[in-house]
Amino acid sequence: TKLQEYSLKIYKRLPVYRFLNAKGPKHNPCFKISVTIDKSKQFVGFGSSKKQAEQDAAMNLLKGMNIN
Repeated sequence: TKLQEYSLKIYKRLPVYRFLNAKGPKHNPCFKISVTIDKSKQFVGFGSSKKQAEQDAAMNLLKGMNIN
C-alpha cells in the first residue's frame, strides 16, 4: 500500500510487478517477483505465495530507495 501511494503521488502510475519464477514442490513453493516504479531499478522479493513475494519486493524497493 505504501509503495502504491508513493508511486501514484510522485509518478501518477502504479508500481509494475513481474512474475519471474517459482521453485520448489507444489506444497511448499518459493515465488520470485520483481517490482519497479518509474525510473527505478528492479527490486526482487521472495515468498511462499505471490502476494508475499510482491510484499517482500515492495519492502525491498522502499528500503533500497530510502522511502519512508
